[in-house]
Amino acid sequence: MKKRIPRALSLRRQVPLAVFLCWLIPVLMTLGVMSWYFAASVGPEAEKSRTQQLSLTLQMCADRLDSAVAASRLASYDPTIDTAWSGYLRDGSYAALYRTTRSFLNRQYGFDSRFLFSVFWFSEDPGTMTITALTGGTGAVYGQTSRLWEQDFPAAQRLAAGLDTKVGFLRCGDRFYLVRNLMDSRFQTTGVLVLALNQPYYFEELTSLAWASAVDVTIGQAEPIGLVGEIPADASGGLLESSASGSGYGLSARALTDYNALMAPFRFYFYLLGGMLVLLVPLLFITFRFLRSKITQPITALMDGAAEIERGKLGYQLACKASSREFQYLTDSFNHMSGQLQNQFNRLYQEELALRDAQIKALQAHINPHFLNNTLEIINWEARMSGDAKVSKMIEALSTVLDAALDRRKSPEVRLAEEMRYVSAYLYIIDQRFGRRLSITTDIPEALMDCRVPRLILQPVIENAVEHGIGPGGHGTVALRGRLDGGFLILDIENDGGLSEQDEAHIARLLSRGYDADRESSGNIGIANVNLRLRILYGGDCGLTIFRGEGQQVVARLRITASPEPGGQDGRAATAYNK
Repeated sequence: MKKRIPRALSLRRQVPLAVFLCWLIPVLMTLGVMSWYFAASVGPEAEKSRTQQLSLTLQMCADRLDSAVAASRLASYDPTIDTAWSGYLRDGSYAALYRTTRSFLNRQYGFDSRFLFSVFWFSEDPGTMTITALTGGTGAVYGQTSRLWEQDFPAAQRLAAGLDTKVGFLRCGDRFYLVRNLMDSRFQTTGVLVLALNQPYYFEELTSLAWASAVDVTIGQAEPIGLVGEIPADASGGLLESSASGSGYGLSARALTDYNALMAPFRFYFYLLGGMLVLLVPLLFITFRFLRSKITQPITALMDGAAEIERGKLGYQLACKASSREFQYLTDSFNHMSGQLQNQFNRLYQEELALRDAQIKALQAHINPHFLNNTLEIINWEARMSGDAKVSKMIEALSTVLDAALDRRKSPEVRLAEEMRYVSAYLYIIDQRFGRRLSITTDIPEALMDCRVPRLILQPVIENAVEHGIGPGGHGTVALRGRLDGGFLILDIENDGGLSEQDEAHIARLLSRGYDADRESSGNIGIANVNLRLRILYGGDCGLTIFRGEGQQVVARLRITASPEPGGQDGRAATAYNK
């Protein structure tokens, strides 16, 4: 049953579909890029990345606060204030105590941009024995210290009372203090050191988070410090939290994700997508119309014309006018070929009638090949009756060669033994022609005689070797050898006629892959046909090569895939001619 081939989609549908896909693909790609960027900005991985950024930034703040804590310890490690306090207890000179303590504060903190100002009061009389030092370059003024004494002092005292040797942080409004006690050698509280921290220095990175709409930070037990905006009490979605540890205190931060800021880059893509839709829709319509008028309609006209010819309307002419030079050429060519087709049909019809008459006459004059063989057999018997054995053997050899050429069994391959029988017959005829001027030898092992070879593959090569084996002196030698090489049967035909550079160029042309035998005279195509037959039957690894041997020897080598006779018959070659 013949397999039914599905019909292909028509061009009038394929072209609009291809145009629509060309329109749709950029839109889908833009949507895909937008989706990828959106997922990268607001997805779980992006939130994890923002949390890591918040943690790293908070740790940087903790490191800076640690540096402030380390600076505050200098007042405990340096014996200046403790020595001045001991002197005050001995002689009661507060002026000396004041000068020494103020000088220490100015030296240690007066030029440190991490602090706005420093305050120290002695535990003996906190309300009177106070020293203040402003930090130059931070913009601190005495109004800020006044707010400390007027508003923040009680809270600082309460915090200091419970610190012992630890450090504490105090937030009062927009003011942020570091508080620690100063101990003497008996671990009695000498006084309290308060450092007003320069808040932007410590939390600048937290205020620079581009994706956060609100940020606050909490140090230890102090009130949260609002750095950016205000985080609502019921905030949950988009709220990121992180914590870090410092020298004797804990630090935590919260940041509220600003999705409007994250989505800001996508506005460009929305505008781009909208612009693409606005521009591509009319462009799609214009393209459809253009393709319909310029391609689909002319092709439909050509298809209709072809259908008319299929229905037997030879000579059908297209009347439509194409809208492009290419289709106009196709239309003119179609009309021209349609007219030629009608003329060719009429001419072939007349030739068919004449050919039929010629075939009848040729059949009447046909000579049956059997008649030719029977005639040779009659001549052979007449020669034997006359006692002419030489003529009889020549007729038998010719009959053998003709029998091989007629190929009554229609077999493209024969056993090498049978091929050698044809070769022996041919060599006998050649021997009668050249006599002692030509010496022919064969050396093919009996084990190779069951190999299959193409019929009459050796005769053209041997004929070529005989033709070139007779040198200028009128004598020559031709040798036929056989062997197995791997999976291939190698047959070498050697002659001592020599090989000139012109001969090599001619042979290379005859054996080249692109050789055209139709352009060559019939006397030069024998070896080319042998090479072509071997390549067709056995593939590109097989074929005929001709090359120089030792001295003046010329070797024609046939390379054939070795395949034994089916059934493994132990055939024997006909007696090869060996003069």
